[in-house]
Amino acid sequence: MKVARAALVVLLSAGPAYGQATAAAPQDPRAQAMWEFMMARRLESSGDGPGALAALERARALDPQAAEIPAEIAGYYYRQNRPTAAVTAANDALELDKENLEAHHTLGNIYAAWAEGQGPPPAGETTTTTRAKAIEHLSAIQSTPLMATNPNLQMTLGRLQLRAGKADAAIPILEKVTQQAPWSPQPLLLLHEAQVSAGRFADAEASLVQAAEIDPRYSASLGQFYERQGKWDEAAAAYEAAVNGAKQPSRDVQIRYAAALINTESGAGRARTVLNELLKGSPNDARLLYLLSTAERTAGDDQAAEATARKLMALDPGSMGGLRALASVFYDRFDYRGLVDLVSPLAKDPTRARGREFEGAAALVQLGIAEQQLANWDGSIAAFAAAKSLTPRDPEIDAYLVQANLTARRFDRAELLAREALARDPNQPRMVRLRGQALLKGGRTAEANRLLEDSAAQNPRNREFVVGLADLYAEQKRTDDALRVLEQARATFGDDLSIVMRMVSVYEEGGRLAEAEQQLRRLMAEDPLNADAINHLGYLLADNNQRLPEAVELAERALKIQPGNPSFLDTLGWALFKQGRTQEAVTPLSKAAAMLAGNSVIQDHHGDVLARMGRKAEAIAAWQRALAGDGEHIDRAGIEKKIKAAR
Repeated sequence: MKVARAALVVLLSAGPAYGQATAAAPQDPRAQAMWEFMMARRLESSGDGPGALAALERARALDPQAAEIPAEIAGYYYRQNRPTAAVTAANDALELDKENLEAHHTLGNIYAAWAEGQGPPPAGETTTTTRAKAIEHLSAIQSTPLMATNPNLQMTLGRLQLRAGKADAAIPILEKVTQQAPWSPQPLLLLHEAQVSAGRFADAEASLVQAAEIDPRYSASLGQFYERQGKWDEAAAAYEAAVNGAKQPSRDVQIRYAAALINTESGAGRARTVLNELLKGSPNDARLLYLLSTAERTAGDDQAAEATARKLMALDPGSMGGLRALASVFYDRFDYRGLVDLVSPLAKDPTRARGREFEGAAALVQLGIAEQQLANWDGSIAAFAAAKSLTPRDPEIDAYLVQANLTARRFDRAELLAREALARDPNQPRMVRLRGQALLKGGRTAEANRLLEDSAAQNPRNREFVVGLADLYAEQKRTDDALRVLEQARATFGDDLSIVMRMVSVYEEGGRLAEAEQQLRRLMAEDPLNADAINHLGYLLADNNQRLPEAVELAERALKIQPGNPSFLDTLGWALFKQGRTQEAVTPLSKAAAMLAGNSVIQDHHGDVLARMGRKAEAIAAWQRALAGDGEHIDRAGIEKKIKAAR
């Protein structure tokens, strides 16, 4: 715990050593004590530590009520790296004068050093107790010139307050230090940390930006800050600055740069370049290969993504990263059967993902969704249950389990699971919404409405509750109520895509087709590549026998943006069928039906086109799949009538 001794004001001029002084010591005890005190400082400055201590002890014997003397003894022991003796002497000084600055200063420094791991604390003390004592003593001198002129001491107090969980107390201290030392990034980094702890993210960002401007090495820290907030464009820019600002950028920073680029709108191509360059030095690096597969898939090159994922799995057949990468390729390709074949073994033995639980759970979630699309309800629920066994505290998995039971029309089970999840953690708006859906579909409409109405009234700025209430009204064909709530949501949360698409669906369900079309065309004008809006308009026109050539053109345009999307294939097939182009319709509808076996509407459409072609047995099978599917947006009685007629 050695420290540099502060400059002392030596009141005695340089002259003969102690014992050779020309003048005799004064006879008055207090005056003689002061003389010994000053001689002690002179002796210590000349290198005679034992002589200095002896002089101080003589001074204390002569004037035992003078707090300055034991405080000076404490300082001497501190400078000699004898902290325990220094603490005893400083406490003696405070017994005489509880406001003695030098004693508080010494104790603050010693306890701070112990709290921050600089040497073992004495018996009976812990990091927590020494930190509390350091804060107590440094706070006692916080408003004194001794502290005001020492930025390092202020920063120590700020850091201690932060480590004690008192970010609000640390921030003003650290702000003052940044003003006193505007050239140093260290106070800014501590201030950033305190502001993050206090939830002041805008201020924290400004502090870290300033630190990176002073020293570009901290651009990487800025990148991580943006990364945690999901600000991928800003993160990529910060990592790029870190890479460009270093003679030899670290491998980790380059990997983070590539990962951030993947998450930007058009950075996947640059990410591939960065990753391929890194792979030249380590071609079998699993992390790099996983990121490369992700970058290739994000860039739309699914063949390259699959090849990279398979290479990763060949290097390590048990690799969760490889499994997840390949599953993601199948998922984006809408190859649900391929995904099921790939990931099903993990659902049977999820312990294979031990140590890589997150990757394993992510692959199992994709499996659960794929099983839903194939109408394998038990397989879907089993996949989500396996994912939950890997990440039992993930509320998203609970939500997937509830949703899987809803899709399987097991409404009582879904409601029970939602209720149990809310008992564990009531602060889950999405789960409240799912419980409302389960209550409604289970025939408990009044309970469902009361649940969401009360939640939305109590939390009017919570999007999940407000939009959930609108969805609930829409399912009950309460068009005006649903639109009223959605308009309120649009005023509160902004005119975003998800709210507008919900309004379109409500308009459509309520027969207000012109208004639905108007909203869709507005979205298309704002974003000509909005495939969902393009497809939805095509389906709206086809399903209502309006402008069928345009419906076909819209479906084809959507498929150019997202080739192979089964929902878009269904729209194309349905529009062709409505035009009487049955032979052309059967191909896209057959593809869509094969990919989405659990989608009741698509199976119904497929049955209709097969029946028109005279393939009655196949049509009946498709209609039966429609009845066994998710049950959404179909006329069950009408389908049963078609089956009866075909038989």
